[in-house]
Formats: sequence, structure tokens, C-alpha cells
Amino acid sequence: MNKPSDTAKLAKYREAILATATGGMAIALGTLLSVFTVIKMPQGGSLTIGSMLPVIFCALAFGTGWGFGIAAVYGVLQFIIAPYIAHWASIVLDYPVAFGLLGLAGLFAAPRDNRREERNILRRVGALPPWRIVLAVVVAMLGRLIAHVLSGVVFFASYAEGKNVWLYSLGYNGTYMVPEMVVTSMLLLPLALVFRPRRNP
Repeated sequence: MNKPSDTAKLAKYREAILATATGGMAIALGTLLSVFTVIKMPQGGSLTIGSMLPVIFCALAFGTGWGFGIAAVYGVLQFIIAPYIAHWASIVLDYPVAFGLLGLAGLFAAPRDNRREERNILRRVGALPPWRIVLAVVVAMLGRLIAHVLSGVVFFASYAEGKNVWLYSLGYNGTYMVPEMVVTSMLLLPLALVFRPRRNP
């Protein structure tokens, strides 16, 4: 008979393998989706067809720890593929930090023990209430938006041309981040509802 500690270690090990594999696929899919842009902003940033969805999905399936890690790696990859540099410090704020904050969606994930009991990651997200999924997307996107706004105020102030730099940065980054938030919510909600566990009558 396995000891409780051995069972817990096995579950933790299995969860790590699942999160690593899923995270790798999410980063690859998100990167692929980021290539197809609807709006391309002149000083960096773009509206895509849901490139944030795979990363936010991982955060909801595995929690904040894995969510932050996967999102930060995705951000670094975004810098490698399509860099826009105003200052060396802006690289950190606009890529690993901004994208890493998408991991905030993990705050709305199911409790850890509940997640580990459900090995089907699609059902993990599907079991969440719709309002919780939408709120996760909103909070995650707001986290990324705040990082980009701060970067704009500190490193892109010259583009404001006499305007209020805070309003300019908020308007610039909100132009693509708000629609991205709406698109991600509209895509993730139906996906979650499809995999919602059925209740026995």
C-alpha cells in the first residue's frame, strides 16, 4: 500500500508533467496566433485573434504559479519574434512582466486539490462558473495593460507630444488591449461551456 506522502508526491509529479506539456503547447499555439494580427500599432502592440487565450487557459487550469511562469516565457518569446525597444528596461516591463501578469487569471482557478482530482484540463476550466472565467480574463488583461501603460509613461513619453502622458499611454494601449480582452472572453467562454462537466440527474 502506498503511503499518503508517496501518493501526494506522485500527484505533484504528474501535475508538473501535465503543466509543462500543456504550457509548451499553449506557448506554441499563442505564438502562432500572434502572427495573425488585426491591428498593428506603430510603437508596438497589436490586436490578434485570441493569442492570449492559450496562456490564460493554462493559468485557469494550473493556477497562478504555473500561469505566471508560462506567461512570462511566452512574453520572452514575443520579444524574440517581434521586438520593439525604446530602452533596455522597457524590454523587461513590456515582455516578461506584462505578459507574465496574464498569470493573474490563475487567481480564479479551482482549488489545487480539486484541480489535481480532475486530470482532464479542459474540464478543469469548463467546471468554472462563466462569470469567473470572464473575470479571470479581465483581471489578466488589466494586469498586462497596466504594465504597458507604465512602460508608455516612462519610456514612450516623447510620443505624447505635449498631451497628458498617462492618458496618451492608456489610450494607445487600450486601443488594442480592450478589444483583445473582448475577443478572448468571447472565444474562451464557449470553449469552457462545451467541456462543462454534466451533472447526473
